[in-house]
Amino acid sequence: MGKITPARTGTCYHPRTRPAHYFRSIPAMPEIGSPLHLCRDEWGQLSVHQDAGRRMLCFGNSVEQSCIDLQQPARLCHHYTQVMMLGLLMKPEIRNCTLLGLGAGALVQALLAHQPDCRIDAVELRPRVVKLAREWFALPDDRRLRLHVADAWEYLNRKPTPADLMLTDLYVGEGMNELQARLHFLAACRSALKPGGILVCNYWMKSSLTHHALNEALQVAFDRQVVTLGIPDGNCIAFAFDGGIPRLRQKPFIQAATELGERMQIPLRKHARSLLHENRQAFRFARCNGED
Repeated sequence: MGKITPARTGTCYHPRTRPAHYFRSIPAMPEIGSPLHLCRDEWGQLSVHQDAGRRMLCFGNSVEQSCIDLQQPARLCHHYTQVMMLGLLMKPEIRNCTLLGLGAGALVQALLAHQPDCRIDAVELRPRVVKLAREWFALPDDRRLRLHVADAWEYLNRKPTPADLMLTDLYVGEGMNELQARLHFLAACRSALKPGGILVCNYWMKSSLTHHALNEALQVAFDRQVVTLGIPDGNCIAFAFDGGIPRLRQKPFIQAATELGERMQIPLRKHARSLLHENRQAFRFARCNGED
């Protein structure tokens, strides 16, 4: 995939129907890069910024929702997106992947580049975000990619193609989408997985909803078969297993992470070690045999 030549979003309720408590705010961040493009849709302002070799998508503020490397669009810039790729190592032969929240398409580009046999369904509420991903972030027109302009909850209720791996990254300008913390939504995610599938969720630790999601809703929806990895930038990635937590063997898992990380040019070996360290008891006493 070539470099960009001409810089995360989430699904949410329609602005006329969402409740007042729907959003949970995240703090403002410093200005980022030079503004390249500004537009609006019915959900608010969208902007594209560029700083050195990176291009960013923002939703009405200076918080980076997505970031693309201009020279290598398939290389993931944010640590939280890199950690989400560990899901590829815990489920053999991923044929179908669902992404809830397209943004600039960073996760899509990484999957297309490094999972050649995988078909991807990417769901995004805002048509303008899809347009920006195409025009400013080199989102490719690929036969393996199906884009759905739809609300994530409504999409899940259409009985979509079951996924081996589902990634949820549902955010708006004001913060994390409340859906990611709700039991009914997480249960619907599990129902949309193939038997033994994996759900990977990106949570923001400063959201008041994250504690509930990690300690209650997600645990109930997946029968407590969940492991997490906190990231210094304030995110927490949760891995929820339909078929039970795999009993990973450290050496083969770290080796696989090293090899995939080298291909993706990201520090996946470091992330894999951190995941095993933070969840060593869970993996050791897992009920699913995994690689053993």
